[in-house]
Amino acid sequence: MVLKTAVLAVSNLRDAAEFYGKILGLEINQRGRELCIGDCPLKLVEGIARHSEDSYLYHVALKVPNRKSLGAVLRRAMEFEEVVEGFADHLVSESLYVRDFDGIGIEIYADKPRDAWPRKNGGYAMDTLPLDVRSLLREAGARPGGLELGHIHMRTGDVEAAERFYNNLGFKTTYRWRDAVFLAYGDYHHHFAFNPWPVPQPRGGAGLLEVRLGIEIDVVDPLGIRLVGK
Repeated sequence: MVLKTAVLAVSNLRDAAEFYGKILGLEINQRGRELCIGDCPLKLVEGIARHSEDSYLYHVALKVPNRKSLGAVLRRAMEFEEVVEGFADHLVSESLYVRDFDGIGIEIYADKPRDAWPRKNGGYAMDTLPLDVRSLLREAGARPGGLELGHIHMRTGDVEAAERFYNNLGFKTTYRWRDAVFLAYGDYHHHFAFNPWPVPQPRGGAGLLEVRLGIEIDVVDPLGIRLVGK
């Protein structure tokens, strides 16, 4: 597993627990002043994220094991429609997009079978197409387990600098779409993405503090995010 944990700064852990536990129906575990989602692919602390100018978190993506799990989260989230931002079929995956009380974008997704991922220019082709919501709801199972940190998508004013930095760390560029770049470590559609789009920004300093990876590393990226490993 390349991505292990994303550490997010939020304004209030009690509100975060309500969002992830009550609204999304995910397992939560509070450990002192930290809140872990599931087995901790996502860790929340009260604080302020300080990124470089014009850079902030677009969304962090949690991967569930299958469509039944995604359907379960979708069914729960639809009871609180005000937090739901949209749905998408990305060719390689199916996704639900929500936004928490601090304005942090959260994607919950399930990968499609790997042999169904379309190839393009040595990487994988992705798109944003309508999602078959009714089919997912029909397949919905119980509360999902096995959550993983799937990928992180950032907004930045200098996509090229971010791409160079992550390429030098061993992340390969897998796809480009509408001025955004997608990168992966090993054979995956993407672990990181960067775009220059005018997307909503988290409020009050909420955002990404740190990413913990399964490789030997301890650096700060051009956006001000600390990357630590093993």
